Amino acid sequence: MTEGLVVWVMLAPLLGAVTALLGKLLRPLQRPLSILGTASLAVPAVILTLLLGPVMSGESLRYALGGWPEPYGISLVLDGISWFSCAITTVIAAAVALFSLGRRRYEAGYFFFLLIMVAGMYGVALTGDLFTLFVSFEVVAVTVYVLIAWEETDTGLAASYKYLILSTVGILFFLFGIFLVYRDLGVLSISLISRALAEAGGVRNTRFMHLALAFLCGGIGVRTAFIPFHTWLPEAHAYAPHPISAMLSGAMIKVSFFALVRVVLEFGGTYLFELLMWIGAVTALAAVLSALAQSDVKRLLAYHSISQLGYVLAVFGAGSALALTASFSHALNHALFKSLLFLTVGAAVSFTGHRNIHRIPPLGRTMPLFSAAFFAGALSISGIPPFNGFASKGLITTGMEGSAAYPLLWVTSFLTIASFIKLSRIFLPGPRRAGTTPSSGNSNQGSVPGILQTSVVTVLAILCLGTGMFGGSMAHGLYRIIHGTAPDAIPRLFSAKKLLGVLPAVLLGTAAFVGVSTQWGRQIAGRIRRMAPELRTVLLFFFVGLLVFAVVAY
Repeated sequence: MTEGLVVWVMLAPLLGAVTALLGKLLRPLQRPLSILGTASLAVPAVILTLLLGPVMSGESLRYALGGWPEPYGISLVLDGISWFSCAITTVIAAAVALFSLGRRRYEAGYFFFLLIMVAGMYGVALTGDLFTLFVSFEVVAVTVYVLIAWEETDTGLAASYKYLILSTVGILFFLFGIFLVYRDLGVLSISLISRALAEAGGVRNTRFMHLALAFLCGGIGVRTAFIPFHTWLPEAHAYAPHPISAMLSGAMIKVSFFALVRVVLEFGGTYLFELLMWIGAVTALAAVLSALAQSDVKRLLAYHSISQLGYVLAVFGAGSALALTASFSHALNHALFKSLLFLTVGAAVSFTGHRNIHRIPPLGRTMPLFSAAFFAGALSISGIPPFNGFASKGLITTGMEGSAAYPLLWVTSFLTIASFIKLSRIFLPGPRRAGTTPSSGNSNQGSVPGILQTSVVTVLAILCLGTGMFGGSMAHGLYRIIHGTAPDAIPRLFSAKKLLGVLPAVLLGTAAFVGVSTQWGRQIAGRIRRMAPELRTVLLFFFVGLLVFAVVAY
C-alpha cells in the first residue's frame, strides 16, 4: 500500500497537465483549469510528507509499474536521494506555478508544459533503470525547449536552439553509455548494475564500464551545467520567462545533479571524486568571475547558478558522509535563494523594461516587499548569517577541510559578495515612480507585482532565513534522509570562529566591487563579456570533458 503511493508522485502532475490543457478547448474556463492543474502539485507534497518517516528510517520503497518486476519492467524507487530530489522539485515548482498564476499572460499551454516538465523531473528522480532515466531526461528537455522560447523573443529562441543542440549531443552520448552497459552486463536496472559491477570487482576491473560511466556522466553533465558542459546555461536562464528561469536554476539542474550522484555511487565510481571536486571548484571560481563582469542582471544570476553548482559538486567530490550532506544542504539552499533572486530581479526587469544593471532605477521605495525579499536572497547567496547560505557554506568548509581545492571556493565566496553589492543597487531606496498601482493580473510594463507574486517571494525569503537559523537541525534531518541513520555529530554552524570568518570575505568582496567599478575594472569586464565561445568551441569543450572522465579511470 505504501509503495503504491510512489507512482502518484508522477501521475498527479501529468493529470494536472491534462486538466490545464483542457483550458485550450474551454476558453471561458482557461484560468480555473490552470489553477486546478497547478493544485495537482499538492498531491506529491502530501505523499512525500507521508513517506518521510520510512525514508528517514533507511527504507527504500519500490513500485513495479504494471506489476512487472525488474529486470523486465520499470521500477520506481523512493529512497533518501530520490525523496530529497522530489521534495526540492515540489517546493520550487509550486512557487513558480503560483508566481506564474499572478500574471495573466501565462495561459493554459504554459501550465501544460510546466507540469509535464515537473512530471519528467519526478521521473528522473524516481526511476530505477537507465533507459527510463533517458526517457525522463528527454521529457524534461522537450518541455524546456518550449518554455525557454515561450515569449518568442529572438534571444529566447536562440537560447532554446542552443540548448536543443547541446542537450541532444549530450543525450546521444548518454544513450551510448546505456548501450555499453546493456551490451556487457545485459541489464539496465541501476541496482542490478551495481550488484554486477561489485561482483566483477568494480568499474575499473571491467573492460568498458569506466567508458560507459564517462558517457553517462558527460550526458548528465550537460543538464547539470558544470564546466566544460555549461555553455548553454547563461543564455537559457537569462532569456527564458522569469518564472522558468527560477525553475531551471532552482530545480532542474539540481535534479540532474542528484541523478549524477546516484549513477556515480551505484556504479562505484569513487575514483571520480577528486576529479569532480576540482571540476566543481574551478566551475565555482570561473563562473563567478564571469558573473561579476555582467551588466545584464539575469545573465549575472545565470552565471551564479553555475558557480553555486560548483560548490555543490566540489564538496560532493570530498567523498565523506558529512560532505554529501553538505552538498545536498547547499543544493537545497541554492534552490530557495536562487529561485527567489530570479523572481525578484525578473519582476524588476518586467517593471522597468530594462535588463542592464545601470539602466534600472532604484526600486526600493516602489517595490519595498520585493526589495526586502531580494536582499534576503542576496545575503543568503553571499553566505551572510543568519541566512541559509552561511549555514551550508559552513558545512562545506568542514566537509572540505584540508582539501587543496577549497581555496578556490574561498576566493569565490568574496567575489560572490562583490557581485551582489553590484546587483543590489537596483533595489536600493530611490524616488517612488509615479502612476504605478499594484495589480495581480496586469502584466504590462510599469505595474507593481500583485499579492500572489508578493506572497510567493515573501515565503521564499522566510524559508531562506528559517533554513539558515535552524541550519544545524536541517543538516541533522538531511543526514538521516540521505543515509538512513542519525549522524554522530553535526559541526556547530554559528560558532564565533565561523561568524568572524565572514568579516574578511565581506571586506575583500567590497574591495573587489570597488575594483570592478573602476575604469580598468570595467574594461576587463567588457573583455570577459565578449569571450562567449562559438558553437564549435562549445562542442570541443564537450569532447574534452568526455575524454577527461574516460581517462581518469587509468
